[in-house]
Amino acid sequence: MGGSVLTLSIETSDYVGGVALIRDGRPVAEVGLAGKETHSRRLMVIIKWLMQRLGSDWSDLGLLAVSLGPGSFTGLRIGLSTAKGLAFALGLPLIGVPTLDALASHVIACKGDLVCPVLDARKSQVYTAIYQIKSSGELEKISPYHAIFPEELAALVPDGQRVLLLGGGLLLYQDIFVRGLGDRAIIVPGHMAYVRAASVGILAELRWQKDRRPDDFKTLKPIYVRPSEAEAKKPVLRLQPLNPEF
Repeated sequence: MGGSVLTLSIETSDYVGGVALIRDGRPVAEVGLAGKETHSRRLMVIIKWLMQRLGSDWSDLGLLAVSLGPGSFTGLRIGLSTAKGLAFALGLPLIGVPTLDALASHVIACKGDLVCPVLDARKSQVYTAIYQIKSSGELEKISPYHAIFPEELAALVPDGQRVLLLGGGLLLYQDIFVRGLGDRAIIVPGHMAYVRAASVGILAELRWQKDRRPDDFKTLKPIYVRPSEAEAKKPVLRLQPLNPEF
């Protein structure tokens, strides 16, 4: 990407979200969002403010990035709808980045290690996946995305291997994780607990530079991992075979 081209990145999967502007793999501006209503009421205001502070306008953007989840169902819908609207209005490519991928990338320098990001999924569960940091510095996801109970996490980690644990789920369940993994658990410092919009944007840029294939903003969907409460409460229609009497 040229030096004058910016990537606008949006992260609204968690209580703490953010907006960032990335150029050539480096964040040039970033602001955090916090609060239950902040994402919906202030997202576009913050985007415009951040660009004005940088002295940029819409024509300086070359790519849009958005966090896909898993995470807050409402937050994900707000972030994705905003990103889709901008992609349509500005005619820009859009790339969605899984939230757990972005969080795992915080420790990309630890080559050869396993990484396990954990996010609070509510209902006494966490969202997680297992990654291998390759010698090239790339992340390789070696498990599906999961919504599991904390006690189940140790079973996901290959026997005998150490794993880096990071994310907001540690604030709630660190003792359970350590109990299950023992000295194989390496706790990453708390300042890396939250997904950054900058991390989302950097991963999107890397993918764009690799294949120049944007996501289809018309069909791009959040990664929920498990159904929302509204979907879970939908009545199930069960059809019974007819046994007519003649």
